[in-house]
Amino acid sequence: MSIALSVMVVVRIWNRTGPGWAQPITGPLAAALLVLLTGVPPALGTGYGYALTGVLVIAACYGLALLIPPTRRALAAQYFPTPWRTAILEIPLATVVFEEIAFRGVLWTLIDRQHGPVWATGVTAVLFGLWHISPDPALRSQLGTVAFTTIAGVAFGLLRDVSGGLLAPVAVHWAANGLGVLASTAVRARSGDDRRGPVANG
Repeated sequence: MSIALSVMVVVRIWNRTGPGWAQPITGPLAAALLVLLTGVPPALGTGYGYALTGVLVIAACYGLALLIPPTRRALAAQYFPTPWRTAILEIPLATVVFEEIAFRGVLWTLIDRQHGPVWATGVTAVLFGLWHISPDPALRSQLGTVAFTTIAGVAFGLLRDVSGGLLAPVAVHWAANGLGVLASTAVRARSGDDRRGPVANG
């Protein structure tokens, strides 16, 4: 597992310091390297039903968020200059592929082999939360981010366990980020707000 963690640390540093245009390329390459070095195959499984249900639930949540003024304003605060490229290309390749193969693929499998799925889900969820610590010095913001992504990590880990593979967590992870980009863009388009706000990283 030390090899996997070492690769992940290097990738995280690259995510923070490397050029943005390279992330969709290096994400899949780093995932392939991680699988090669650890010998853990990226089992996709056959959880099509879980994947579809998860995506529909996320879509419904965003649809509900569009109807509630505070959450609608929160979505409108995010700006993505190329939303479809971000949702369809950058998020799956630069973020979802590596994170799911690393956390729910390699690490989850290695821990499951020795300690079972409960430990695998718990440990990878905590590491997933810590993975999202950002350079933002605000402690409250950091704690909120870590808490939210740890809970998301638990959900992704449970999907990995019950579905038997990565297909369901990959689909839901993409939906949470990718549909969020499209929902944000839809709100801004509806309000006619073309101000260039900060670009959120999916």
